[in-house]
Amino acid sequence: MKPPDIDRVISRVEDLPTLPRTVLRITELVNDPKSSARDLARIITDDQVLAARLLKLVNSSFYGFPQQISTITGAIVLLGFDAIRNLLLTTSVFDLFSNRKKISLIRQEQFWDHSLGCAVAAKVIGNHLRYDKVEELFVAGLLHDIGKIVEMIFLPQAFKDINHLVKDKNILMIAAEEKVLGYGHPEVGKLLAERWNLPPKLIAVILHHHQPSAAGRFAFEAAIVHLADILCRSLNIGYAGDNKIPALDKPAWESLRIRPQAIESLLAAISKEFDDISLFITYTP
Repeated sequence: MKPPDIDRVISRVEDLPTLPRTVLRITELVNDPKSSARDLARIITDDQVLAARLLKLVNSSFYGFPQQISTITGAIVLLGFDAIRNLLLTTSVFDLFSNRKKISLIRQEQFWDHSLGCAVAAKVIGNHLRYDKVEELFVAGLLHDIGKIVEMIFLPQAFKDINHLVKDKNILMIAAEEKVLGYGHPEVGKLLAERWNLPPKLIAVILHHHQPSAAGRFAFEAAIVHLADILCRSLNIGYAGDNKIPALDKPAWESLRIRPQAIESLLAAISKEFDDISLFITYTP
């Protein structure tokens, strides 16, 4: 049987989810230099679920602010526009895939844990490197494997074949995808990210997290997510679809200039921060 062409797969999936209108509107405001915290707060408070989630997360131990934050405007002032947008994107993305294939719920939850772990790991690495937009790294880590979710839901037979090949040959999922489909989850994730009109940096990281050097001007960010994925797997956070740890890309590692002795402290920080945030952002099918 000929594997489905990737563009036809995406184009024929009429119910492929789109981002909530509120998140899209928030993105527009964040990109508008004339918008204010009050403008952004007005949009968020119109969506009671998003507003409640945002205040719950901002007041969690993950951020550790010394006093309670009771208003959306206060949260925006403290965290900034970009961080607010990325947090709301984070809490919205996996809702899009809920209540679909009941048989896949356990696997979806495992993927969610791995993705959330990779998001935390990318943020921890970013802080270690003093990267100035760690919330972007968080979202990039969260979405790096989104193509696997699309495959699971919309290509169920191919997904089963991929899983059988992973088990039989003990190979990485991306290698099995290439054999079954002729392409991998990074390509699928890229198309979904483009459909969502996500920023070019996020699209590049999603597409090249296995080969960061191919990400061009975003190779550094792709290298961070690449390492985050490896560290998250080494900690057994969630399940990425196989039992292998990808080989560390040497140019990516060298570009980060992280001392090997720092890895132990990074792993400890990732474990702690994952435990903290997983109490507040959970997969809810």
